[in-house]
Formats: sequence, C-alpha cells, structure tokens
Amino acid sequence: MATHTTGSNGGLLCRPITEKEATGQNDALDRVLAHLTTRGINAQLIKRRLPAQCAIKLYGTGEDLWHPPELIVYADGGWKIAIISIGERSGSYLVELPTVGTDNQPGTKRIEVVPATMPSRVAILVADNAGVRA
Repeated sequence: MATHTTGSNGGLLCRPITEKEATGQNDALDRVLAHLTTRGINAQLIKRRLPAQCAIKLYGTGEDLWHPPELIVYADGGWKIAIISIGERSGSYLVELPTVGTDNQPGTKRIEVVPATMPSRVAILVADNAGVRA
C-alpha cells in the first residue's frame, strides 16, 4: 500500500495511487472510523478521485489513479483535531495532530506513527488529543 500525507494547506502533496491501493487504504481507515464512532468521535472518511482533466493513467493498462484517502476527525465544535492517512511504505497509520501554541494560536503539527495492526490505538490517540475519554 502507498499513501502520501497532506500539507498544512489541506492540499495533497502526493503521487496518485491505484484503485486497488486506495481500496486497501479505505479498508484500513474504515477500521479506525469504527473505533472512533464507538467512542462518539465525529470523523469523516474523505475519498477523492482525480479529476478527469488531471487524471494520470497507468501506461499500458489505462487505469485511472486516485488521491490517497484520509480520515479527518472533527471536535464537536467543528475544529479539525486529526488527519489520519496510511504510510507509503510501512502501511502504518500516520496520525497528524494539531497543537496549540501561546495565546491559543495554532502550533506545529505532531505526527504519530501507529502500526497497521492497531487501529484501536489510533482512536485512543485521537480521543486523548481531543480531550475525550477513550
């Protein structure tokens, strides 16, 4: 499985992936989504297909490519509290957690890497960062 993370502006900084890879990543993120839902945490799985005019096709097969999916987690007030994606080489969960600096200003983002076999750990990490009891 391959994936790439988003930049601070929310735009994907990545190479597109095949539909098979995107499906595998969707499945992995769905496992985290199930754990988050049972904890009452609002999350949204974003699946983006490349626009037709920008789509790159694999040479030889003509297969359309996809942006890697990401799971975006929101607090009740609508604040984005985590972005979860799948590591390009490891297949591990990459959990991007925002921090708050002085005067309640956004701080640097913290990235945690969680093994692919531990989707429940991702939910606990997100819940802890959001101040929700996991």
